[in-house]
Formats: sequence, C-alpha cells, structure tokens
Amino acid sequence: MINQLNSWNNTPTKDSILKFVSLVADESSPHYVSPEDRVATFDNDGTLWCEKPAYIQLLFAIERLRQIADQEPKLKEDTAYEAAFKGDLGYFANLYPGDIPTLMKLVNDSHAGMSQSEFEELAYDFLTNHLHPRYGIPFKYCVYQPMVELLEFLRANGFKIFITSAGGMSFVRTISEEIYKLPRENVIGTNISFEYHRTKEGPILLRKPGLIEPIDDGPGKPVNIELHIGRKPIFASGNANGDLEMMEYTAHENTKRSSPYLNLLIRHDDNEREYAYDNGAEKIQETAREQSWTIVSMKNDFSKIFD
Repeated sequence: MINQLNSWNNTPTKDSILKFVSLVADESSPHYVSPEDRVATFDNDGTLWCEKPAYIQLLFAIERLRQIADQEPKLKEDTAYEAAFKGDLGYFANLYPGDIPTLMKLVNDSHAGMSQSEFEELAYDFLTNHLHPRYGIPFKYCVYQPMVELLEFLRANGFKIFITSAGGMSFVRTISEEIYKLPRENVIGTNISFEYHRTKEGPILLRKPGLIEPIDDGPGKPVNIELHIGRKPIFASGNANGDLEMMEYTAHENTKRSSPYLNLLIRHDDNEREYAYDNGAEKIQETAREQSWTIVSMKNDFSKIFD
C-alpha cells in the first residue's frame, strides 16, 4: 500500500487512516472487505472545500437574487432579496443551522425556471471565474489538498467514493470530475425536480421551484445514501451537525455486523491558514469524542490546506 497522503502530517490521525485502509484492503486480513462494499461517503461544504465566509453555492445564489432584484425593483422589499442586494450575509447565516430547508429552498429557487443546461453553464462559470474574497483564487480551487489526496488514496485502494452534500446536487456535479476526479453520478445532494419541455431548438429540462424531500442533510443523508447507493458506507467523513446521522448510520450498520468502519470528522481550528469555528458542529464533535471517532485537526494534521 503506497502512502499518498503527502499533505498530511505524521500524526495519529494519519496513522488511523492508513491502518484502517490496510485492514480492509488486504486480502490476508481477517477484516478484509470486498471492493463492492468498500463504500466511502463525504460531505462537501467544510469537508472537501471551504465553506467560509459563506457556502459557495449561497454566494452563487445571492448573485442571482441581486440580478433579479435589479430587474424587478419591487422585489427589494422582500427580506431575502433585500439582503442579497445589500450583500447582507448575516441574514442568510441566521438560517444555518436552524432552518436548513428554508435556506436550501431559497438557494435552489433562485435559479428556478431556467433550463438545466443554462444553470450548469452559470454554475461552472461562477466556480471558475469568481474569486474567493480572502484567498483571491477561483472558488473551484478552494478545495482542501489533504482531502483531495485522501480521495485519491481511497480510490487507489479499491474504494467507491460518493459525495453526500447538503448543497445542490447539480451545482457540485459541474466540477466534481475536474477537482475531485469523481464521476457526476457519484455526487448525491439536495435535489430539485425538472419539467420536460419541447422547444423549437429541441427538448429541454426546466428547473422547477421547491425541493425533493428529503434534503440531503441530517436524517436525509442516510436516506439518500440508501436511495442512490444501496450499500452501507464503511468510511464516512463530515464536519458539521448535519453529518451526524450519516456517521451514526455508518457506525451502527457496521457495528451490528462486526465490520470495521472509520468515521472521520473535520474540525476547523486553523484561523491562520483557513478559519477557526465550531458553530454548527457542537453536537457532532461531542458525539465523536464519546464514540472515539477520528477527529481531524486542520491545524495539526494538515501540512497545508490548499494546493
């Protein structure tokens, strides 16, 4: 087994990852897991890429709301549109973590009515050409290099990797193959419904307002894992309370089968290179300590954050 985790410091956290992968991928191991069952699920925002000063897709939606308010000034009387027009991130921040459904509906409805192709073009353009306000690099490059290496390391050892994001599935799919080397179909996320339309140019799919339940957060994550994958993860990684049920599910399903598993919790504690915050992760951090899950300190375990 080749150690490809070059951006990880040599700490007990790295050792636990290496030992777990060796345990399940070595055919001579009593805890060997066949490749078809070597499933790993990863949250995206705050786990694979930066989620501060706000969710990247939220910044994308705010730009769209501002454009709409410019075209229809009366909408500026609406609280959300007014906040978007004024660049008031505080209004949107107050919706997390207390009202994720309202936040995600607002984010997804901002692009309702347009074709799926148009949405994907806008999303890719935003991720490629808009810069992070602190780092000055395109948003799609605000990925954590150690986590990208971890994805590659697991893939090289026969794991099937899936993203399970509370963010929009279509939004993440636009760049999943480019930055994570993950097929679009391996991205699970909060989803919307579409409507088939015939036009002079040919058939198109239009994005409809509203969300398909359950949204891919909290208890919705295990449900969507079953719907989209149909197998139980043996490796799960997240960073916030919305990932707790996914990690509880992973622990329970493997414990009852006496199968090995690894829950990897990312803790943001490096204000110098990234951001330091525990807000929205208090419950999962407490559970991780109680259950002896592996907690990653970005400050101590990552030798670098971005590439």
